[in-house]
Formats: sequence, structure tokens, C-alpha cells
Amino acid sequence: MSHQENAPKKDAYTRLKHILAVLLVFTAIAVIGFIYTRNTVDAQLVSLQAQREEQNAELVAQHDQWLAEQRAGHTGTAEDTTWPAPQPDGWDIVDVSDYSVDAQGTQAFSREELETGGLMVVNRWHYIPDDYTDDRFINGDELVSISSAARADSFPIQTRNASVSLMRPAYDALSQMLRAAKADGVEYITISEGYRSNASQTKSFLEEQSKYESRYTGEVLIEKAREKVSVPGTSDFQSGLSIRVYRHKANDAEFNNIAFRETEQFTWLYNHSWEHGYVFRFPVAGYPTDSTADKAWKTGISLQMMVFRYVGRGPAAVMHIKDFCLEEFVEYMAEHPHIAVYNGGELKYEIYRVADSGYAMNVDVTDCMEVNASIDNTGGVIVTLAY
Repeated sequence: MSHQENAPKKDAYTRLKHILAVLLVFTAIAVIGFIYTRNTVDAQLVSLQAQREEQNAELVAQHDQWLAEQRAGHTGTAEDTTWPAPQPDGWDIVDVSDYSVDAQGTQAFSREELETGGLMVVNRWHYIPDDYTDDRFINGDELVSISSAARADSFPIQTRNASVSLMRPAYDALSQMLRAAKADGVEYITISEGYRSNASQTKSFLEEQSKYESRYTGEVLIEKAREKVSVPGTSDFQSGLSIRVYRHKANDAEFNNIAFRETEQFTWLYNHSWEHGYVFRFPVAGYPTDSTADKAWKTGISLQMMVFRYVGRGPAAVMHIKDFCLEEFVEYMAEHPHIAVYNGGELKYEIYRVADSGYAMNVDVTDCMEVNASIDNTGGVIVTLAY
């Protein structure tokens, strides 16, 4: 074989090496660019969180000033100790902020109990507390697997998988609610999601963010991703107090394919969940019912999500009566720090709000049947006395 015959092969081999070298260079640049972009975005995410915390601190300061002004108008020392009379029929809420709680003693609540009491607001303006960490719940007993706890209680609850979990108070209320639904002939309500760890939320956010990295950068990129997935630390699922629901019957595609809002399961939940301490979490215009008013400007969520949130029976009753979302209820309690809730002229709940100490607390109690206390994550602790 002549030298001329070998030359084309050598030239081709040389060109191939050059092409591979160029590809390697481009790959290296792409990898470096990806790492740089991801690190830059991660740094921007941390910076954004710091900005949000600073903004939230300003909002809290403004809120505290406003609250002080509200309290100045509610001395809690009315000369006449007789509360205003409620309406004789139906549900009625009476503002008794000018009257002190007729305390018969105090009850202690740990910080953990206050944080899982149901009224902790978590949204784009209010981050979860610093001690609400993955490690705390993975290694603690506050968070329970719904399916495991349900088996132990001998009342099975359908979940998407065994990892779906809730904080204990939310689980206990869920179990009572689904028992009541079954007693009314409503079954197959399935829980698809509960507690979401910070690690899981971060993973979901970065995955959503990666869809837009070729078109956006910096805070614009973060806000774009935020349209579908909350920034880590601001997702209500991280509270462990919310559930996403659907219905499912094994081997029945027709049953499973009907939109949940068109089913008897949804109708029952929407009409009765408040009786068991749950409320629809994210009302938006026309969802989940055609007449639903838009609350996205309060919750920060404009997506249509079939999510119910545990808030406790007393607050849920007020939210039902007033058509409040959680954020509106917390604002209402700041403006009216002592209310009495009646049904048919009979006192059902007494609810009051005090300043959050940031620690475990002793709260005033009356001669009532049940006491619940919860931080609202906006500077207050809301106490519910059930009669």
C-alpha cells in the first residue's frame, strides 16, 4: 500500500481527533457554565431569601405597630363585664376585645406544640421557623406516616404511598374527618401529598428552575420558577399541616378519571371539612367552586390546587362563617384579638390572640372543654377555647 493511500486515513484520523478535542472543549465549557449558572442561581436564591426575610421583618414591624394601635382601642377592661348578646339563631361571631379573658388558670404549651397547632402562616412572605428542620422531624415523633398511623388506629386511610406524612394534630383531625365521611357513605378519598421536606422542596424548585435557565437568569429566573413551585421555606406543604386530595378506587378507571371537584367526595369535604378543623387552602377565582372568590392576593398562590389545610375547629368555624382564607383569619384576629363564637345562642368557641414570646408559653384558660394554641408566624399566638 502506497504512502498516498495511507494519507487520507491519517488525515481523517487527525480530523476526528480535532473534532473530539473541540467537542471535549465545548462539553467542558458547558459543564463549567452549568455549574457556574447553578452556583450563581443558588447564591441568588440565598440572597433572595435574605431579601424576603428582611422585607418580612419590615412587614412584621409594621404589623406590630398596627397591632399596638388596635390594642390601644381594646383595653380589655370594660366596666360592664357582660358580653354583648349574640344572635339567637345560626352562627354568630361577637367581638369581645374590650373584655379580658376570664382566666381560671393557665396551660403550658411547648414550642413544638405551638408550631404545629394549625395556624402557622407559611407563604411567600412568611418563611417557616428556623427550627422547622428536616432533621427535627426525621428524628422526632411530631411527624407521622398517615398509612402507618391509620393501621395502628384500625381505620385505613388511602394514600398515594407510605411516605405521605402529617404533623400529629393534622393527622388526628384527618382521621376523625374521614371517619365522619365514611359514616355518611363517602369513601375513596385519597391523600396524595402531605409534609414536604426542605430538601424535597429545594429539589422541586431547582428542577422547575432548570426548565427556564436557557432564557432567564437571576431573580427573573427565580420568579419564573416560583410561578409553579414555591421557593424553599415558603411552601405551605412544609408545614406538615396541608393535604392534597383526590379519589381513587382500584381497577375503576371511569371512577378515577372524573375531576375531583365534580365528585361527591369533594362536595362532602368542601361542606364538612371545617367541622373537623380543615379548610380549603388556596381559593382562586372560580375554583374550587364557580362562585369562589379569588384569595390569591392573600395566599400568594394562583394555581388551582386541591389542597385542604388543618387549622383547628374553632378557627375553621370562623373561616367558614366569614369566608376567610388562613391569612385573612390571622389578620382578623390581630384586629379583633378576643372573639366569641356562638351557634344558636350557645357559646362554642372563645378565641384570643396574644404576642408571641418566641418560646414555650403558658396561656390563660377558662372552665372550658378543650384548649388549643398556635403561633400565627406573624408575631402572635392564637388560643382557642372550646366549650
